Amino acid sequence: MRKFFLHAFLGSLSLFCVTSAALEYYPLQIVFVRPGTPTSIVLATGTPDELANLLFTIVEPPKNGVLLGFPPELVYIPAEGFIGTDWITFLVQAADGTIFDYGTVQLRVLGPLEMMGPSFRSEGSLTFSGPAFALDSYRFDFGFYGRFVYLDAQAHATWDHTGFSSFRSIAQVELEGDWPSPWRLPITSTLTFNPATLSLISWTVDARTLVLGWNIAYYFYYSGADPEVGSYATFTAQGSIDRYSLTSRLKYATLTPTFDEWTLNLSGPWPFCDCPIKWDMEFVQKKAGFDRLGFTMRDVPIPCPICEALRIYLDVRITFTTEMKGVEPALRLWSGLLCVRPLVSLLTPPTGFGFSGLEVYGMEIRCDLPSGYKARFATSFDPERDSAVTGYPDFFEVIQLEGPVIPCCGSPGWWQYSLFFERASGRLFGLAMLDANMYIPISREFIAHARLQAGLIPGAPTKTWVLTLGWRALF
Repeated sequence: MRKFFLHAFLGSLSLFCVTSAALEYYPLQIVFVRPGTPTSIVLATGTPDELANLLFTIVEPPKNGVLLGFPPELVYIPAEGFIGTDWITFLVQAADGTIFDYGTVQLRVLGPLEMMGPSFRSEGSLTFSGPAFALDSYRFDFGFYGRFVYLDAQAHATWDHTGFSSFRSIAQVELEGDWPSPWRLPITSTLTFNPATLSLISWTVDARTLVLGWNIAYYFYYSGADPEVGSYATFTAQGSIDRYSLTSRLKYATLTPTFDEWTLNLSGPWPFCDCPIKWDMEFVQKKAGFDRLGFTMRDVPIPCPICEALRIYLDVRITFTTEMKGVEPALRLWSGLLCVRPLVSLLTPPTGFGFSGLEVYGMEIRCDLPSGYKARFATSFDPERDSAVTGYPDFFEVIQLEGPVIPCCGSPGWWQYSLFFERASGRLFGLAMLDANMYIPISREFIAHARLQAGLIPGAPTKTWVLTLGWRALF
């Protein structure tokens, strides 16, 4: 006998942050889960290039279920018979290690007819600066959420120093059935408005489901500012064949669907030996034709008979485009505690294939310390590559210490202290800026945030310090 369920509700509660026109990440979410049912969790959305520049670390996995997949797209399966609340805590960092954000996902596993009283979310930040003490900016975000059988309702509004800046609502329709096998298809529609001009900022539609073990997703973005040019749609399929993972992504631009880009990613262990070598391949085809082909080999062991205590690994990325070819090697020296990585670039001739030289443009040292703490030292030898090494073109060297905040109330936190150095400076050792970033858990539902930048502030030469204080809370 065939069964069919239609659930109409205004989505899962989430706080979103925008870092570019397409990239959004979600540091605070409530996700509702049906018992024993795999449920998708999206930590960020964006183009493959944008997501490739973010590093996601699961600081605390769920204790009452299984987490599958790779960030930013995960699948949570609650333990058999579990009804209640579970948690995921994650860290978002840039490729250079700088903290972007620290996020929490609350997983509420409820029965199919179980009701839930209203929930509230509050988020805010205040930014001060000196030497003349001043309030530079502020941002407050408030949300409401309630569930009544199959009807969930959410709305949240944002105020900042410019005024009432944003209003967002999410509508989700979830289709379920058991023919020919059990399936679920959540369809999420999101509307974001600018209250000041009473205009639509964007409208997005997201649908994703599992088909024969493959994650199939559709995403549509409508731009309120420029509907014809700024709108696009993507189709994504993710899965695995034997030991190999595959991701295929089609992008159609403009409101009248026009093929724009196809991206194919393959990855897995090296097939020709039982060894730790891994590989991945990226192929990109655009409307105008072939765009690029990239191939990467990772963890290639380099034997060293005279340094048995030292393990040396080589990573090599080869990129072909219609205009250039590039070879980017990376060496890692691992001693069990200390990892040293010379930053090496192979120079290639303008025509033909081969190597014309070798450039060592920097050095990076990473240390894994007890209790989950980490240390990083990176220096650039080439002024043109300072930004790639330290994250800022103003600084050539950085020392970072980071690790978990000891949880006092059942929830972990995170801290990171960074010292940046400039080449020409009258300061001691060239020290130019201190960047201290802390996420402190007050409880599971409340996280306080504090960040202090002191010294030479990039992009703000007249300021000597910038202090940001913030919080995120669920009630």
